[in-house]
Amino acid sequence: MNYGTIKKNDIANGVGVRVSLFVSGCTHHCPGCFNEEAWDFNFGKPFTGDTEEEILDALAPDYIEGLTLLGGGGAPLAPATPAPGGRFL
Repeated sequence: MNYGTIKKNDIANGVGVRVSLFVSGCTHHCPGCFNEEAWDFNFGKPFTGDTEEEILDALAPDYIEGLTLLGGGGAPLAPATPAPGGRFL
C-alpha cells in the first residue's frame, strides 16, 4: 500500500484536530477530481513500519481527536501484511 501524505494537524477531515492519512489509488476516476495524481496505486511512498510509528507518534498528543483515512477508493482487498514486530499494516 502506498500513501500520498500524512497531515498531522488536520481540521478539515473530521471532528476536531486529527491525523489524516491519504492512501493512494482509486478506480472511480470521478470527473473533476481534485487529486487525479493519486489515482495511481503506486503514487507516493510505501506504507512501512516507520510510517506506522510516525502516525502513532502523531496520534499521541491529548488534543488529537483521532485518525482519518482518505483515498484508496476502489482499492482491491488484499490480505493484511505483517510489519516488522508482528503488527499489521
